Amino acid sequence: MDIEWHNYRQIEMLNQRGGRTLSVVDLIRAGTIDVEMAACAMRAVEAGASLLTGARPGGAGKTTLMAALLNFLPAEVPLVTVDHPGVITDGLRRGADEPACYLAHEIGSGRYLGYIWGRDVADFLALIEGPRRVASCLHADTLDELSAILRSRPLGATPETLAAVDLIAFMHVDVHGGGYRRRVSAYYEADGRCGHRLLFQWDAESDRFRRVGESRDGKALGPYVDFVERLVEDGQPDSQEVRRKVLDFYSRV
Repeated sequence: MDIEWHNYRQIEMLNQRGGRTLSVVDLIRAGTIDVEMAACAMRAVEAGASLLTGARPGGAGKTTLMAALLNFLPAEVPLVTVDHPGVITDGLRRGADEPACYLAHEIGSGRYLGYIWGRDVADFLALIEGPRRVASCLHADTLDELSAILRSRPLGATPETLAAVDLIAFMHVDVHGGGYRRRVSAYYEADGRCGHRLLFQWDAESDRFRRVGESRDGKALGPYVDFVERLVEDGQPDSQEVRRKVLDFYSRV
């Protein structure tokens, strides 16, 4: 299987807005995320992070953000779309020796492709082990709200499985200047102590992102910031081209 082509198709299936799938370059240009936050997310995903994105209202951009961040996956990590519960069961039976990213389009009760609910959610999060990771999104605006949903019946996720999610980002949408303004309102990373620490927060009044915490990842962030800055300066937002440059960067660091 050509993993890169397969992953491209899985990410394209997340596109709910039609037209071109937006990349991290598009999101930075739109002010949805800034360079430093994107660099932190890139470093985390390269290192094996599982990720969740959240927003209570529909159309806020949580799926778009998730799709853009999935382009930061290292090479040879196949995306496995959870299109039925048996995919989760099979993944748990296989063990966690081989790298894979299990993708649920949404943690929600709708009968749509890639949606999961009930006890399947706890099993989905239990997939996180070793080089095996997960990615999904759900309707939640805060870390407390997200935790309450995932730990409630009939989902039943444990604090330990939730703590294994390395990257959690929330989206905000409002009407501003005659159009919609979409921003990553809060960005968290796992703190290694069964919780999460806030790294970035958006200030609505200044429309700026503030770095409020430090990642526990000791790997230098500078090269990732430089790379993301070059991505934006190069002016090529196409997600496939961004993906090609990401993999080239990984091969050199």
